[in-house]
Amino acid sequence: MASLVPLLLSPLFLLAQQGLTPEDAVRLALEQNAYLAGSASRITVAEGLRTQAGLKPNPRLFLQSENARIPVPAPMKFWTDTDSFSYVSQVFETNGKRQRRVDVASENVRGAELTLALQKAQVASRVLGAYWSAVGAERLASVLGESLKVLDQTVEFQRLRVKEGALPEADLTRVLLEYQQVAITYQNAQQDARRLLLLLYREMGLPQESRATLRGDLAAVAAIALPDVDAAVENRADVRLSAQAVQQAQATVRLQRANARPDPEVLFGYKRTLGFNTVVAGVQINLPVRNKNQGAIAAAAADSTAAAADLRATRMAAKTEIEALLGEYQQKRDLVQQMLPTLREQANLTRRIADAVYREGASDLLRLLDAERVRIQTETLYVQSLIQYRLSAINLQTALGQLP
Repeated sequence: MASLVPLLLSPLFLLAQQGLTPEDAVRLALEQNAYLAGSASRITVAEGLRTQAGLKPNPRLFLQSENARIPVPAPMKFWTDTDSFSYVSQVFETNGKRQRRVDVASENVRGAELTLALQKAQVASRVLGAYWSAVGAERLASVLGESLKVLDQTVEFQRLRVKEGALPEADLTRVLLEYQQVAITYQNAQQDARRLLLLLYREMGLPQESRATLRGDLAAVAAIALPDVDAAVENRADVRLSAQAVQQAQATVRLQRANARPDPEVLFGYKRTLGFNTVVAGVQINLPVRNKNQGAIAAAAADSTAAAADLRATRMAAKTEIEALLGEYQQKRDLVQQMLPTLREQANLTRRIADAVYREGASDLLRLLDAERVRIQTETLYVQSLIQYRLSAINLQTALGQLP
């Protein structure tokens, strides 16, 4: 029984029992995505390198003996006839090098965190897009299924009237042809729904579970809060990552400039020579005559200039994208909320009137089939517009930095 507990708590079992909401899809994708797990590990790597960057140089121990003669003359006293050294040395970093290294490493950590945030937003955007595309495909298949039922009733009605001799058999053939066309379209729509469901599970990083029901309401689109465009640009993960790259490049410039100053190495210890105990002390300093770290400084400065240019380009592209997506979102919203509802009502009303008139014998079959065809086209247009509305909302939220 204990072995069943992990199974009952598994994501697939819960999905099969409760259904899948868009929030569930995003949450599971963020938990299960292997690429995100790799990026999270890279943050740990960067944190380890930051710890390493903050460590001070180790002291060095020297044990040395000089003036031992070969071959050894007799008699020779090693302790009095040789020089023995025992001393330690320590490098003292100047010009804040250790703090500069920590600053660069901290920027690397921040960059890894922002990269993970950007990847999470991209995963959430792809999952939501796949989710609503799958929901829309199921809705389209449902619309065609309902139309198929209506046409099936029309076929039965035609068969009865033909059997009674009230209608020619050509009308029955015409209805059967229309029925078969809708049936083929319905099968294709079902296949598209299955394919898009598989795509959704692939984006989530989970195996496909056919028993899970998509519970999202395609028509219930919440209004998007539209902040100031300039503030939205700065809130985007890609802009923040570009801004962080500028900070990292500037920190690298400061580090390379600090590295241009040499670090003194102080030594102190013990020396025994000719039987006398003495003290050894000294200082070693590299003379910056030829190597002044000028190449590394120039490269870091150029990288800082390039990072600043990339940030300006990223901000401009982000602002243009937000403005374009905002216009697209508003157009799709107006279409779904204002134009299409009236069009749907008119198409449904026309179909009901055509059916009633036809059953009374006051109209021909072609008018009925035309009315049904227009209704199917209108419903298909409505569902497709809802899908595009959803996708435009997702794209706008992604561009505004509101995901996940």
